[in-house]
Amino acid sequence: MNTKSLIISQDLCGVGQVSMGVALPLAAGLGLTPHVLPTALLSSHTGGLGANTYLDLSSEMPGILTHWQRLQLQPDGIYLGYLGQNAALQWQRWLPKLSAPLVLIDPVMADDGKLYKGFDAAYVETLQQLAYRATVLTPNITEAQLLLDEPLVALTEPSAVMALAKRLHAQFHNAVLITGVPFHKQIAVVGMDASGETLALAQPKEPGHYFGTGDLFAAALATGLLKGQRLRQAAATAMVAARLAIKATLAADADPKYGLNLAGVIPALSKQLP
Repeated sequence: MNTKSLIISQDLCGVGQVSMGVALPLAAGLGLTPHVLPTALLSSHTGGLGANTYLDLSSEMPGILTHWQRLQLQPDGIYLGYLGQNAALQWQRWLPKLSAPLVLIDPVMADDGKLYKGFDAAYVETLQQLAYRATVLTPNITEAQLLLDEPLVALTEPSAVMALAKRLHAQFHNAVLITGVPFHKQIAVVGMDASGETLALAQPKEPGHYFGTGDLFAAALATGLLKGQRLRQAAATAMVAARLAIKATLAADADPKYGLNLAGVIPALSKQLP
């Protein structure tokens, strides 16, 4: 069996197990060939670790992607996470030039009813345009509403979240998984595949907040899909990955500000994947 390849493009943090620091070891450890394209280099992630440095790498992206074209790379998948305005504009230009069966876009830009610091309406519009190129979208509730230009309101009923997923599917014509949906003492993923079949998966919510959980979910989802799992199965695998990492972080009594503990995640997922 040929090894599947995955372009991973998002930021790289020197301190904090998030973004590229989660996606790269996971994809490589589970048998994919990763091609990495960092969008920025940060001294640490932006959650609770003080004033970090930020180096925008978007100006390097055209040269890298041009070189990759000369190498005649034919990736099986592309996974775009946290981008930033300049990198998102680069991908808006370059994504139509690349051909990959899987294009998973995690439109990281907002949560809890508000945009992240540094993002504005122009960034939302750029991600809306990118979303049309995705085969799979993994927004949270706030990001889903922004993609649809809808009011940012809290949704607590699974039926309302499913209706939101259906509107996303109708707008962008791709598979949709709305992540991080709170449901009693559980956390759920709600959505539908490209054909319109709905799915809803839930698991117990662990205490606390853990940076990098969404990055791990998206990376595990992309890996599962490239390894031959259907969307429902890959989503279940990704949820297991997130829970295992959180439980390992709790067991190690690690400071959650530094991201997830991946100990045990890759061996456990290896048993579930083809």
